[in-house]
Amino acid sequence: MALFTFSTSGSAQKAASVALTGEDIPADILTDGFLEAHPDLKYRKAGMRADDLHDPVVARHQYALAARYGDKPSQARLGEMTWNGEGAPPDHALGYLWMALAAERGYEMFVMLKMYYWQQLTPQERKDATAQAPRMLANYGDVVAKPRQSAVMRREAHRATGSMLGPSYASALYIALPNGGSIDANRFYAREFWNADSYWKLQDRIWSGERHARIVVGDLQNVSPIPEVKNAEPAPKDRP
Repeated sequence: MALFTFSTSGSAQKAASVALTGEDIPADILTDGFLEAHPDLKYRKAGMRADDLHDPVVARHQYALAARYGDKPSQARLGEMTWNGEGAPPDHALGYLWMALAAERGYEMFVMLKMYYWQQLTPQERKDATAQAPRMLANYGDVVAKPRQSAVMRREAHRATGSMLGPSYASALYIALPNGGSIDANRFYAREFWNADSYWKLQDRIWSGERHARIVVGDLQNVSPIPEVKNAEPAPKDRP
Protein backbone atom coordinates (compact mmCIF):
# COMPACT_ATOMS: atom_id res chain seq x y z
CA MET A 1 0.00 0.00 0.00
CA ALA A 2 1.57 3.26 -1.08
CA LEU A 3 2.26 5.75 1.65
CA PHE A 4 2.80 9.50 1.82
CA THR A 5 5.27 12.26 1.30
CA PHE A 6 4.98 14.77 4.15
CA SER A 7 6.48 18.20 3.83
CA THR A 8 6.04 21.66 5.24
CA SER A 9 5.56 24.66 2.98
CA GLY A 10 5.71 28.44 2.88
CA SER A 11 7.62 29.77 5.89
CA ALA A 12 8.60 26.21 6.74
CA GLN A 13 11.05 25.77 3.89
CA LYS A 14 13.93 25.07 6.30
CA ALA A 15 11.88 22.77 8.49
CA ALA A 16 11.51 19.06 8.91
CA SER A 17 10.22 16.99 6.06
CA VAL A 18 9.55 13.30 5.83
CA ALA A 19 9.45 11.14 2.73
CA LEU A 20 7.74 7.79 3.28
CA THR A 21 7.88 4.84 0.94
CA GLY A 22 7.20 1.18 1.44
CA GLU A 23 4.52 -1.41 2.01
CA ASP A 24 2.80 -2.00 5.32
CA ILE A 25 0.46 -4.74 4.08
CA PRO A 26 1.12 -6.81 0.91
CA ALA A 27 -0.99 -5.46 -1.95
CA ASP A 28 -2.65 -8.79 -2.74
CA ILE A 29 -3.92 -9.02 0.85
CA LEU A 30 -5.78 -5.71 0.61
CA THR A 31 -9.07 -7.16 -0.63
CA ASP A 32 -12.39 -5.46 0.08
CA GLY A 33 -13.02 -8.01 2.83
CA PHE A 34 -9.67 -7.32 4.45
CA LEU A 35 -10.24 -3.56 4.35
CA GLU A 36 -13.68 -3.95 5.95
CA ALA A 37 -11.92 -5.60 8.87
CA HIS A 38 -9.22 -2.92 9.00
CA PRO A 39 -10.96 0.47 8.86
CA ASP A 40 -7.69 2.26 9.56
CA LEU A 41 -6.38 1.07 6.19
CA LYS A 42 -9.74 1.30 4.43
CA TYR A 43 -10.21 4.98 5.18
CA ARG A 44 -6.53 5.84 4.73
CA LYS A 45 -6.69 4.31 1.26
CA ALA A 46 -9.84 6.33 0.50
CA GLY A 47 -8.12 9.48 1.71
CA MET A 48 -5.11 8.81 -0.47
CA ARG A 49 -7.39 8.28 -3.46
CA ALA A 50 -9.06 11.65 -2.81
CA ASP A 51 -5.62 13.23 -2.41
CA ASP A 52 -4.62 11.85 -5.80
CA LEU A 53 -7.78 13.40 -7.27
CA HIS A 54 -6.92 16.75 -5.66
CA ASP A 55 -10.07 16.71 -3.53
CA PRO A 56 -8.82 17.87 -0.11
CA VAL A 57 -12.30 18.12 1.44
CA VAL A 58 -13.05 14.45 0.80
CA ALA A 59 -9.48 13.50 1.69
CA ARG A 60 -9.75 15.19 5.09
CA HIS A 61 -13.04 13.44 5.78
CA GLN A 62 -11.60 10.02 4.96
CA TYR A 63 -8.40 10.61 6.92
CA ALA A 64 -10.48 11.71 9.91
CA LEU A 65 -12.36 8.40 9.77
CA ALA A 66 -9.05 6.52 9.64
CA ALA A 67 -7.79 8.62 12.55
CA ARG A 68 -10.64 7.31 14.73
CA TYR A 69 -9.10 3.85 14.37
CA GLY A 70 -5.59 4.90 15.36
CA ASP A 71 -4.07 5.31 11.90
CA LYS A 72 -1.02 7.45 12.58
CA PRO A 73 -0.19 8.26 8.92
CA SER A 74 -3.72 9.60 8.47
CA GLN A 75 -3.42 11.69 11.62
CA ALA A 76 -0.14 13.09 10.33
CA ARG A 77 -1.63 13.89 6.93
CA LEU A 78 -4.52 15.65 8.69
CA GLY A 79 -1.97 17.65 10.64
CA GLU A 80 -0.24 18.73 7.45
CA MET A 81 -3.49 19.56 5.65
CA THR A 82 -4.89 21.48 8.59
CA TRP A 83 -1.64 23.37 9.08
CA ASN A 84 -1.34 24.30 5.40
CA GLY A 85 -5.02 25.08 4.86
CA GLU A 86 -5.82 22.29 2.42
CA GLY A 87 -9.60 21.92 2.15
CA ALA A 88 -10.30 24.49 4.88
CA PRO A 89 -8.68 27.66 6.27
CA PRO A 90 -5.37 27.03 8.08
CA ASP A 91 -5.61 26.20 11.77
CA HIS A 92 -2.15 25.87 13.28
CA ALA A 93 -3.30 24.87 16.75
CA LEU A 94 -5.42 22.03 15.39
CA GLY A 95 -2.76 21.08 12.85
CA TYR A 96 -0.28 20.74 15.70
CA LEU A 97 -2.71 18.56 17.67
CA TRP A 98 -3.20 16.18 14.76
CA MET A 99 0.57 15.88 14.38
CA ALA A 100 0.94 15.36 18.14
CA LEU A 101 -1.53 12.48 17.90
CA ALA A 102 0.47 11.03 15.00
CA ALA A 103 3.58 11.21 17.21
CA GLU A 104 1.83 9.53 20.15
CA ARG A 105 3.72 6.24 19.70
CA GLY A 106 7.07 7.93 19.31
CA TYR A 107 7.53 7.39 15.56
CA GLU A 108 10.48 9.65 14.82
CA MET A 109 9.22 11.03 11.53
CA PHE A 110 6.07 12.36 13.17
CA VAL A 111 7.81 13.47 16.37
CA MET A 112 10.09 15.71 14.31
CA LEU A 113 7.14 17.38 12.63
CA LYS A 114 5.34 17.75 15.95
CA MET A 115 8.40 19.55 17.34
CA TYR A 116 8.59 21.81 14.32
CA TYR A 117 4.91 22.70 14.45
CA TRP A 118 5.11 23.52 18.16
CA GLN A 119 8.08 25.78 17.50
CA GLN A 120 6.06 27.77 14.96
CA LEU A 121 2.96 28.31 17.12
CA THR A 122 2.27 31.73 18.58
CA PRO A 123 1.67 31.98 22.35
CA GLN A 124 -2.09 32.19 21.75
CA GLU A 125 -2.02 29.19 19.40
CA ARG A 126 -0.18 27.20 22.07
CA LYS A 127 -2.88 28.09 24.58
CA ASP A 128 -5.55 27.07 22.08
CA ALA A 129 -3.80 23.75 21.39
CA THR A 130 -3.44 22.99 25.09
CA ALA A 131 -7.12 23.74 25.67
CA GLN A 132 -8.27 21.51 22.80
CA ALA A 133 -5.91 18.61 23.53
CA PRO A 134 -8.12 16.70 26.02
CA ARG A 135 -11.01 16.55 23.54
CA MET A 136 -8.72 15.35 20.75
CA LEU A 137 -7.21 12.65 22.96
CA ALA A 138 -10.64 11.54 24.10
CA ASN A 139 -11.76 10.99 20.52
CA TYR A 140 -8.59 9.98 18.65
CA GLY A 141 -5.92 8.97 21.18
CA ASP A 142 -4.69 5.39 21.33
CA VAL A 143 -6.55 4.75 24.58
CA VAL A 144 -9.83 4.83 22.63
CA ALA A 145 -8.73 4.35 19.01
CA LYS A 146 -6.92 1.04 19.51
CA PRO A 147 -9.91 -0.68 21.19
CA ARG A 148 -12.16 0.70 18.46
CA GLN A 149 -9.97 -0.87 15.75
CA SER A 150 -9.48 -4.10 17.68
CA ALA A 151 -13.24 -4.57 18.09
CA VAL A 152 -13.79 -4.39 14.33
CA MET A 153 -10.95 -6.82 13.67
CA ARG A 154 -12.38 -9.34 16.17
CA ARG A 155 -15.89 -9.02 14.77
CA GLU A 156 -14.79 -9.54 11.18
CA ALA A 157 -12.47 -12.41 12.12
CA HIS A 158 -15.39 -14.21 13.76
CA ARG A 159 -17.58 -13.51 10.76
CA ALA A 160 -15.00 -14.90 8.34
CA THR A 161 -13.86 -17.96 10.24
CA GLY A 162 -16.76 -18.76 12.56
CA SER A 163 -14.50 -18.82 15.61
CA MET A 164 -11.49 -17.10 17.13
CA LEU A 165 -8.39 -17.62 15.02
CA GLY A 166 -6.25 -20.43 16.31
CA PRO A 167 -3.16 -22.39 15.29
CA SER A 168 -5.11 -24.80 13.06
CA TYR A 169 -7.44 -22.37 11.31
CA ALA A 170 -7.82 -22.37 7.52
CA SER A 171 -5.21 -25.08 7.10
CA ALA A 172 -4.27 -25.67 3.46
CA LEU A 173 -7.16 -23.47 2.28
CA TYR A 174 -7.19 -20.78 -0.36
CA ILE A 175 -9.50 -17.79 -0.61
CA ALA A 176 -11.03 -17.22 -4.04
CA LEU A 177 -11.01 -13.60 -5.21
CA PRO A 178 -13.99 -12.02 -7.03
CA ASN A 179 -11.81 -11.04 -10.01
CA GLY A 180 -10.15 -14.43 -10.26
CA GLY A 181 -7.11 -15.91 -8.58
CA SER A 182 -6.76 -16.83 -4.94
CA ILE A 183 -4.85 -16.05 -1.77
CA ASP A 184 -3.31 -18.54 0.62
CA ALA A 185 -5.58 -18.35 3.67
CA ASN A 186 -2.60 -18.78 5.97
CA ARG A 187 -1.17 -15.53 4.57
CA PHE A 188 -4.50 -13.72 4.57
CA TYR A 189 -5.26 -14.68 8.17
CA ALA A 190 -1.70 -14.30 9.44
CA ARG A 191 -1.70 -13.49 13.14
CA GLU A 192 0.00 -10.13 12.65
CA PHE A 193 -2.95 -8.96 10.54
CA TRP A 194 -5.76 -10.13 12.84
CA ASN A 195 -4.53 -10.36 16.42
CA ALA A 196 -4.73 -6.86 17.89
CA ASP A 197 -1.50 -6.99 19.89
CA SER A 198 0.41 -8.43 16.94
CA TYR A 199 -1.13 -5.88 14.58
CA TRP A 200 -0.01 -2.91 16.68
CA LYS A 201 3.48 -4.40 16.92
CA LEU A 202 3.50 -4.72 13.13
CA GLN A 203 2.57 -1.05 12.82
CA ASP A 204 5.37 -0.14 15.24
CA ARG A 205 7.90 -2.08 13.17
CA ILE A 206 6.72 -0.42 9.97
CA TRP A 207 6.66 3.16 11.18
CA SER A 208 9.75 2.96 13.38
CA GLY A 209 11.93 1.26 10.77
CA GLU A 210 14.52 3.35 8.95
CA ARG A 211 14.03 1.34 5.78
CA HIS A 212 10.52 2.76 5.47
CA ALA A 213 11.34 6.42 5.89
CA ARG A 214 13.87 9.08 5.11
CA ILE A 215 13.94 11.94 7.59
CA VAL A 216 15.41 15.35 6.79
CA VAL A 217 15.44 17.83 9.64
CA GLY A 218 16.64 21.40 9.85
CA ASP A 219 16.10 24.54 11.91
CA LEU A 220 14.81 22.70 14.98
CA GLN A 221 17.11 24.27 17.53
CA ASN A 222 15.83 25.93 20.70
CA VAL A 223 12.46 24.26 20.61
CA SER A 224 10.30 25.31 23.56
CA PRO A 225 9.19 22.50 25.89
CA ILE A 226 5.96 20.85 24.80
CA PRO A 227 3.56 20.35 27.73
CA GLU A 228 2.07 16.93 28.37
CA VAL A 229 -1.70 16.77 28.32
CA LYS A 230 -3.31 14.70 31.05
CA ASN A 231 -6.77 13.95 32.38
CA ALA A 232 -8.48 13.69 29.03
CA GLU A 233 -12.25 13.65 29.07
CA PRO A 234 -13.92 10.23 28.65
CA ALA A 235 -14.49 9.33 25.04
CA PRO A 236 -18.05 9.33 23.74
CA LYS A 237 -19.50 5.94 22.92
CA ASP A 238 -18.44 4.91 19.45
CA ARG A 239 -21.13 4.81 16.81
CA PRO A 240 -21.46 1.56 14.85
